[in-house]
Amino acid sequence: MPWEAVSGAKLRDLGIYRALDAQAEVELVCFPIWSQPKHQVAPSLGRVFPSPMPHHFARRAATRAAATLRGRQVFQEHLARLGAMERLAEIVRESRPDVIVLGHPLYDGFLPAVRPHVGRLIVDLWQLRSVGARQRLHTGVDLGRRGRAALDLLVLHRLEREVPRYADEVWFVEQREASIYARRHAATVRVIPNTIRVADYASHRLLAAAPATFGFVGIYTFDPNLTAALRLLTRILPLVRSQRPEARLVLIGRDPPPSLRVLVERTAGATLLGDVPDAMAALATAGPLLAPLEAGTGTRLKILEATASGIPVVNTSLGLAGLDFVPEQEIVVAETDDQFAAAILRLWDDPAGTWAMSERALARVERYDNAILNAAVGRALRGESEPVPER
Repeated sequence: MPWEAVSGAKLRDLGIYRALDAQAEVELVCFPIWSQPKHQVAPSLGRVFPSPMPHHFARRAATRAAATLRGRQVFQEHLARLGAMERLAEIVRESRPDVIVLGHPLYDGFLPAVRPHVGRLIVDLWQLRSVGARQRLHTGVDLGRRGRAALDLLVLHRLEREVPRYADEVWFVEQREASIYARRHAATVRVIPNTIRVADYASHRLLAAAPATFGFVGIYTFDPNLTAALRLLTRILPLVRSQRPEARLVLIGRDPPPSLRVLVERTAGATLLGDVPDAMAALATAGPLLAPLEAGTGTRLKILEATASGIPVVNTSLGLAGLDFVPEQEIVVAETDDQFAAAILRLWDDPAGTWAMSERALARVERYDNAILNAAVGRALRGESEPVPER
């Protein structure tokens, strides 16, 4: 996208845009919310309307209150106040496209605004956000985050019901959630998987990991990532250090809150790198990826990126949902703190077995190369059915 594609959602948008652009004449219209565009990832990509979100607490709170009353998410209310719906409808009336693909958060008022002016309307929902909100309601690290999750849950249920009224097709990352949504809302769904350019990560496989070190990477404004980081610091790292006193944890990623920084400073064996130019290169030198995710696992792109980089992965079954990795053969699955601690010790103690597992995971991740995404989007544009996936 014509802003810095650093989050999983933006990387998905970028991948879908490139897949569409490879097969049709595409005009991109986007409303970057958080800040002015930083980097022109691909030049001349269409019409960009920067829509920075006010960070002053009172203004943010007022926007959230108005959004809740109108049954919207706060991002949607913010864009509505800036006239984004009317602007998008005007562009669609002018250009008369054959197909529109709407990505998050362009639902709600955007759907009826553009529906009369297009033959085929597709919504890339990509996941059941109501499920993630329900999970955050139980796993949020404080009452404030749980309260926001409760408000989001009310809104998301309504939004997910509304989408099939306007959309001809709804896209999801994985089959399980697509099937649930189709049954629940009588919607036409399609699986458009998340993919990466596997070859881009080849150089990371040459990097040597530090001894007795493991890492985690994520954007810490995403509550499940923050919860996972806190679990690593307060529960899993102490268990590992009780067996291996020299063990170290490296946290990588953007926007760590002050509370996380303070906790890292007070935790023996913990390091916070924060935002780095190449998160996977930093993770490759930190050792295996431990991802004790309990909710809202997002795009799961970091699992694909890690395995393409030759990095061993330990994750929860929820964190791996929708991915076809074979547990214990290609990726280690752990649920409890004790299981995570035992897994990292086993990986360190068996370097040959760990290397072999990483090689098998690398072979598997080839199935998630961008060529797969391009083919899936091409079938969607042509209205073709999906093939039966290989196992």
